[in-house]
Amino acid sequence: MSPGYLIAWCIVALTGAAAMAAFSRRALPGQIALVAGQGLVFGMLLAAAATAISARADTAHAWTHAWPWLAAIGIAGLLVAAWLSRRTPRVHAPADELVENYPATLVATIALASLIWRGSLLVGEVLLRPTFPWDAWDAWAVKAKAWFLLGHYAPFVAPADWIARNDITLYTGPAWAYPSGLSWLQVWFASAAGDWIEPLVNLPWAALWLGLLLGHYGQWRALGLARTRALVFVYVLGSLPLLETHVALAGYADLWVGTVFGFGILAWLRWQEQGDRAQLVLALICASILPLLKLEGSVWSISLVMAIAFGALPTRWRWRAAALAAALAILIVLVGQSYVLFAAIGWVKSGSRVVDIPVIGTLALAWHGTAALGIAHSLFVQANWHVLWWLVLPIVIWRWRALRASDALSLCALLLGLCFSLLMFLFLFTDAAEWAESFTAINRLVMHIVPGVVTLLALLLRGPVLPSESPDRTPAPARLPDPA
Repeated sequence: MSPGYLIAWCIVALTGAAAMAAFSRRALPGQIALVAGQGLVFGMLLAAAATAISARADTAHAWTHAWPWLAAIGIAGLLVAAWLSRRTPRVHAPADELVENYPATLVATIALASLIWRGSLLVGEVLLRPTFPWDAWDAWAVKAKAWFLLGHYAPFVAPADWIARNDITLYTGPAWAYPSGLSWLQVWFASAAGDWIEPLVNLPWAALWLGLLLGHYGQWRALGLARTRALVFVYVLGSLPLLETHVALAGYADLWVGTVFGFGILAWLRWQEQGDRAQLVLALICASILPLLKLEGSVWSISLVMAIAFGALPTRWRWRAAALAAALAILIVLVGQSYVLFAAIGWVKSGSRVVDIPVIGTLALAWHGTAALGIAHSLFVQANWHVLWWLVLPIVIWRWRALRASDALSLCALLLGLCFSLLMFLFLFTDAAEWAESFTAINRLVMHIVPGVVTLLALLLRGPVLPSESPDRTPAPARLPDPA
């Protein structure tokens, strides 16, 4: 690896950590893991954004044009964090429930060690192969490689436009309309490596897996989950076979979507339970990033924003809003044809037997019973998710009182249930059923909500909820928080 490549990684990690420090006003458990994990992920996304803004005319040296932007963001984040730290009193770190349960701690430690070993194998897989999955190459790497080898940005247009315009400066492909956020990230690392070296270009997927686990651990600890239980759920999330596959076969956008959506849900929960407005801002930032990663990210972005808005309503207004939405849906069905404008998506057109969604395409509406078997096999039989989906319903039933008692968890469950219902509608009632019958997109799209599902299960099994933040909170006695 070249020195420039290593420096580029250092810039990404430090900038992201500095930026995340600005969102961590309260000294809560897990803060170090939270800042490091989410900082690694958002640092890479900031590098992609800075590259897209500053390096379009010289992609071969993209990172040298973009790093001053990252340095400015990192310095601003540190200044904001320092200013907020002076205004925010320290709070007590909640005691771990299982601190004296040495057998459970030992099991969690062994599981974590096995996860670290597995992570080293995944890094080896990434470094030993070029971009392997066809969708990864066709949708994201083709743009990044074209721009890097050309030395400048070139637009990708629809095949029909490419043929009609006969312009050699234009390019096309089957996935020409896909968001290019991850393509710019690959340009950043290719320019830092000095050449298009695909194992080095794809190494961010291994870093993403690490950031996913550290970020979730830090947020779970901040939300009151005991250390041992948080480590157990880190193992649950990190050991899921399909997530590891998307690291080893680097290049897909699905793990990025799942990670950012999971971070958005966690930040939203922090805002609901602790009143931390900085976390609300972070949740909205996550929602704005999702459409830049993959077309389907727009759907999850709208879902998250709608859930945030619904949760912000007084309780008496929520039922009225839900009734109004249900009435509108029934009216659309009765009319038989409608046009609904959604931000970030555009006009969604529905007819008696078709629905046209800009981010997905035109789908014929019909019942596909055979797809149900494919869904069941994918979730409960095949080695994609271990026993995760076998545990969801029993845990929800077992901890039903805890779910009902927490407004935040109830809303989280409602959001995830809505997302899962949208996926089931897509696979059972449209011609996208073939994606479930062939065991392809059913797994990749379900991955988008899996980190959120694991978060819900983890928080259902935690101890008492942390008290909400209030303006008249009195400073706690001086005590350093547990950084783990």
